[in-house]
Amino acid sequence: MFTYIYDWIKHLVFYLILMTMLMQIIPDSDYKKYIRFFTGLVLILILARPLMGVFHLEEEFANLYHSMEYRQNRKEMERAREQFEAAEEGYFEWQRDEALEPSEKGESAGTE
Repeated sequence: MFTYIYDWIKHLVFYLILMTMLMQIIPDSDYKKYIRFFTGLVLILILARPLMGVFHLEEEFANLYHSMEYRQNRKEMERAREQFEAAEEGYFEWQRDEALEPSEKGESAGTE
């Protein structure tokens, strides 16, 4: 039990030091507020980890994440397949046009 708490505190301190270094490295810009927001969300997750472990919510979140990740990957693969098919159709049309152009050029050169 004490090792779990010790590891949790060690991860928390490491994260805070890392984020402090990151915030010092980043110049003052519009993106700094977004980085602060994101790091705050991660900090909330780190702080909530012991509670999630007690109520076995880590497994539920992992299952939820993996199912959402699977659906997102499937959608991305479907979009990539559709783009590939559209590109393939465009390539075949281009090949047909290229095959027709020499014969059209020959006919137009012969009529002049």
